[in-house]
Amino acid sequence: MRVGTVVAVTAAAIGLSVTPAAAAPRPGPIGEPPPSIAGPLRNNGTGQPAEHAQRGQAGQTSTTLEPAIDCVSSPEQPNPVVVLGGFGAVGDIRGTLERQMAGITSGIRDLGGCAFIFGYGIIGPMQAAAPVAESAGQLRAFIAKLLATTGATHVDIVAHSSGALVANYYLKFLHGGAHVERATYLAPVTRGTTAATLIGGLDLPGSPEGLAEILNDATDPLRANVLAGVAGALDCLAGSQVNRALLDGGITVPGVIYSVLATHGDQVLTPPGPASFINDPRVENDYFEDLYPQAGLSSHATLPMTPEAAQWVTKQLLSE
Repeated sequence: MRVGTVVAVTAAAIGLSVTPAAAAPRPGPIGEPPPSIAGPLRNNGTGQPAEHAQRGQAGQTSTTLEPAIDCVSSPEQPNPVVVLGGFGAVGDIRGTLERQMAGITSGIRDLGGCAFIFGYGIIGPMQAAAPVAESAGQLRAFIAKLLATTGATHVDIVAHSSGALVANYYLKFLHGGAHVERATYLAPVTRGTTAATLIGGLDLPGSPEGLAEILNDATDPLRANVLAGVAGALDCLAGSQVNRALLDGGITVPGVIYSVLATHGDQVLTPPGPASFINDPRVENDYFEDLYPQAGLSSHATLPMTPEAAQWVTKQLLSE
């Protein structure tokens, strides 16, 4: 099976169509910033929305989309809120993320807070295609800039899907815990997904079972090549180096307040709930349908767009 086919299949599983991107670099050793994220991001010095480039280990460039830092938080909600979407925002990435997160960002503004949607790991037309380690380095650089510009001492993070994987890498391995007060996650990639989940039920050339076997076997030399254009998706698979390292010794870091909202209708992260929940007694783990039974069943992709999920996010940001 061609790499381009698998790229399209991966995004199709979450309701998107994409153009294959070029090969992205793999993360460096877990526990230290990989070489691909060692240098600072370039900026245009204007404070306006800008696209920043970062060179990876193999010469691949991934980019970010930074929002304008032009909002002043109220004393009641002093922490700037960094909002992260997941894998698969394609083409008009900024517009896609703004539409997906509109209810959440509006709710944050209603609290007197400031929400900043950050696009990361962009290769070609797709967000989160770069390795998670590289995307986490970009997040680190943006949060440092945000704190320096606003004078705030901490940020809160709201993340959906693989955005939470990037946030957890930043918090645990890039010393982000000192700068973050709350990590609020919607259908987060916590225990990883499986290739079978991504490709199940799709009409593909070759053998879907054989592809799943390759992707789920971390020792198979073909594994890195199959999703070479979207290494960030490969990092989301259960058993990936990133996933194993985050689970080893626990995901959470001291001082950060974590909360997770999963949905019974999640078709990407299975089993729904356990694949997203963080096993720590200090973490609030809930199902969307249990908290908002009148809203009906949600899905992995639509969860952040529901009014009830936006209400849940604002509640978490106000919690002590």
